[in-house]
Amino acid sequence: MIILDEEDQQKLKDSIVAGPTLRYPERAAGRRPFSPLPDYETSQALAFNGFNDSLISFHKPPPKRRIIDSKFWRAALSALGVYILLSIVIGIPLVVSKTRQAAEQQYASYAYAVPWPSKSTTPDYSSAMNDLVDAYHSGVEPVCNHWSSRFSPGGNITIASMSQNVPATGQFSVTSNYTYVGGQAIATGDLHVDINPNSSVTDAVLSVTMQASNHNLFNRTLVCFALTTNFSDLSLYVPDNLSTTDSLLFNMTLLFPQVRKGSDVSVLATYLPAIWQTFGNLVDFVDFRKVSIEGAGAKVTVGSLQANRLLVETALQPISGEFRATESLILATIQAPITANISLYNSPQSDYPTYLDISTGNGNLTANVTVLAPNKFSAPRPNFIANTRTFNGGLSVNIVHDPSSPPTTIKVRATNDLAPAKVTLDEKYEGVFQVNTLLGSAAVVRGSVPSIDPWNEDLDRQFDVDYSTDSRVLGWIGWGERPMDGFEQPGQVVVETSLGDAHLSFDG
Repeated sequence: MIILDEEDQQKLKDSIVAGPTLRYPERAAGRRPFSPLPDYETSQALAFNGFNDSLISFHKPPPKRRIIDSKFWRAALSALGVYILLSIVIGIPLVVSKTRQAAEQQYASYAYAVPWPSKSTTPDYSSAMNDLVDAYHSGVEPVCNHWSSRFSPGGNITIASMSQNVPATGQFSVTSNYTYVGGQAIATGDLHVDINPNSSVTDAVLSVTMQASNHNLFNRTLVCFALTTNFSDLSLYVPDNLSTTDSLLFNMTLLFPQVRKGSDVSVLATYLPAIWQTFGNLVDFVDFRKVSIEGAGAKVTVGSLQANRLLVETALQPISGEFRATESLILATIQAPITANISLYNSPQSDYPTYLDISTGNGNLTANVTVLAPNKFSAPRPNFIANTRTFNGGLSVNIVHDPSSPPTTIKVRATNDLAPAKVTLDEKYEGVFQVNTLLGSAAVVRGSVPSIDPWNEDLDRQFDVDYSTDSRVLGWIGWGERPMDGFEQPGQVVVETSLGDAHLSFDG
């Protein structure tokens, strides 16, 4: 090696031409000079850029769809219209049957059929009978099929009867575990509650006669009495596995003694799904506190019946009769009419109004209501609250005061859907009124019967219409100046329909 001295090295540096110098990058490891392939860093960068481009293209939103054409919208609107129509025609009756408004006065659990403690449930009997309310005192065991007479008129038919004399006070219950689901009922018959024509009998008489289509069915059917000094129960237990050729017929009677107001009954409860229930003229002989009459597939007919709380409910058959109540009265069915003459009494000592609820779904509703509240002055609360409604039948409600009653505070609502609704109030009504309809016509009419305010005979009767169109009328009727809102407890009457006409009339 030749080593230059410092002077020669300086000469060599000064001989280099000044200016830009082009240098090739250092060669990557393992790469040939002038190779056509990119180096590692370049290939990684290219691959990463391609990957990002693919992601971007993958997440690009789809192109916007074109706006749906008018034919589709027309079809959708048509389908919506059909849906709304079907909802009105089909859905509302179901709502009526399933979502009846609960009564403001709740009823206690009444005495229903009792399971016998010494007998286990077999496949012949519905397990639901063990769910029936246990209403007998501890230690009382029902007595079943203790027939006083039995005979066969011919063939396989068997007829048997039994009867019990019981105290004419306390609780009475007549029930069955038979479930009626429509069609031809297998267990039918009637219950008749009335006054004993034999005036010498001082007890109540509870009796039953059963007719079975064959001996096997007769032996498997249980008819039971559960009796104490203040509780009398008659229960029918029908086996589950019945054939279409089986039939049971029950004739039951409950007769109270022929003594005026001689029977004090705390509870009368019936639950008989397929048995016609009739009640005679009991008003003058029996004082009932609570009455519950239920039967899904058979009608209820009442001569006259009075109770503090009174409930009558069916599903497929009509309700008719005369009813009197001091606390609450509920009449309800679904597929049948209701025809009732009603008397309501509200005591001045009571803290609550007397409540009336009448409802049906596919039938006419006709109610004539007489109210009596011997107020000494204008009541600070409503004396009576009445709700009446039907879906597909005429609604007619007439409310008058008893001749001995001063004007009372009444709140009335009458609702119908497919048929007209008509409400008539007498000349003693005072309060606001409202008549509404969707597709029918609304009208309010005032009659010419003279009307005098018993609290101030110098006041004139006024009739003010605040708003009036073909489908809605609002106003007030009463004596003297119209009270300010919230100053007094006004009466209220509302009549509303969907397709039918709505009509309200005042006698004076």
